[in-house]
Amino acid sequence: MPADTVTARYLLSQGNTAEAQEQLRQLAEAGDAAAQVEYGKLLAGQQNADPSEALQWYQRAWQQQDYRAGPASLRLFKRYQGSLALGEARARELLVPLRPQENPEHLRLALSIAALYPGAATDEQWQRWLHLYRRSCVVDCYFDTYAGRYAQHRGEFDEAERIYARALHRDPRAVEYLQDMHWKNGKQERFVEMMRNLEGDVSLGGAYCLRVATLLKANTTSDEHDPSVMRWLQRAADNGEPAALSEQLRYMLSWPEFYSHQVFMDKVANLMPKDPAVATFYRAEGDLEPLWYSLKPERARRDLEILVEQGMTQALMALGSLYESGFLGEADMERAIMYYTRAAEAGFAQGDAALSILYLYGRGVMRDPVKAYAHKEASKVLLPRTARDETREHLPLPESLLPAGKQAAQNLVEQRRRWLEEQFSVAMSF
Repeated sequence: MPADTVTARYLLSQGNTAEAQEQLRQLAEAGDAAAQVEYGKLLAGQQNADPSEALQWYQRAWQQQDYRAGPASLRLFKRYQGSLALGEARARELLVPLRPQENPEHLRLALSIAALYPGAATDEQWQRWLHLYRRSCVVDCYFDTYAGRYAQHRGEFDEAERIYARALHRDPRAVEYLQDMHWKNGKQERFVEMMRNLEGDVSLGGAYCLRVATLLKANTTSDEHDPSVMRWLQRAADNGEPAALSEQLRYMLSWPEFYSHQVFMDKVANLMPKDPAVATFYRAEGDLEPLWYSLKPERARRDLEILVEQGMTQALMALGSLYESGFLGEADMERAIMYYTRAAEAGFAQGDAALSILYLYGRGVMRDPVKAYAHKEASKVLLPRTARDETREHLPLPESLLPAGKQAAQNLVEQRRRWLEEQFSVAMSF
């Protein structure tokens, strides 16, 4: 097949991620700005993604005045919005070169940026751009998405819900902003109800179904299993969404009591030819799930060590857990701590959270409440917006140890923030 972005999108829709990525990489390296944006998006969506790599391609596209790189880079920033206070200021900078008054494409981009960070635009800009957009858009008009976001920004929540409801069937961004609004207002059940009403719509595409499933998972307010998540993921997979299979595996591992090991392994086999590294990672995770009584710790260790050598930092946490569990014999806490530390240093909040528990209870290490406190604070640096409340809590510390705990925490937090700054430093120049 010829290498072009249309062909690459087709390959992605067929689940052929590796070939699509290779085509986009060739085009991006040859200087195709559109391919640079698409390739960056593909890299950013990978489970072991390095944000700096995606941002480098966005930067190259931006330098060629492909301003679609702006919203794409902001979406990547939003994953770290609890830790990196660059959102609105960054959005304002990205709006500067756009000419929404003169160029319809720039108008759409300006509204897309403002929708991601509504405070980046003034009320006057919002109203003028919405007026222009309503007059100009005929095909693929997302006016309701943008108008709903503006109403939400102004605090008119009932009006925003009403407007979003008109866009839910057409634009998955409206689903994301609706969930964001109800999450912040403590009305998660209302979002679930509205998504339930959409399940009968057979016209929704794979990317849309995947977005709904992801938001439903993030929207969970209790520890109850939600079968609708798997239904949406299955619809996404049936509609050719390449990431849906790996998300199904992730969800099954979260709720092993609801799914059989055989069903899990069947899905691993389906994923293996499409993405061998990710499929191998989930196979290893399944090999270590005690509720399935199919433990294969040696195979899991071998698989995970190979994946770490190949650069999959996600496998570090799994290796730490394997050595802590004692599935290979006696627990090897020295190796567990080493892998948890490497995971934390590679940007995984779970690494610091695991170290915090070990030091809190003295599991395999000398009990150290100061280190436990510090790692707990450091674990919050990379928490997503929808992290559970308990993950944001402070560990109690005796007053006599609080100064030492705060100092240790400050040092660790600075290290984690420095890692973030290094990852995102390439984005500061565009």
